[in-house]
Amino acid sequence: MAKLYAKTQIILPGDVIVPKGSVFDATPQQAKQFDHLNAARVATAAEVKAAEEAQAKADGLA
Repeated sequence: MAKLYAKTQIILPGDVIVPKGSVFDATPQQAKQFDHLNAARVATAAEVKAAEEAQAKADGLA
């Protein structure tokens, strides 16, 4: 799975909404499609770390 950064709000299969500016997992096929549509890009290491820290804080683990 690729870690992508959403440039726009994205609706994934199953009506999963990915907010603009968030980091999410995508299959290689989805990653290629989102890149082609300019809807997402590969997330940087800093963005992935920040997203993981934010999720841990939201889960009460930080």
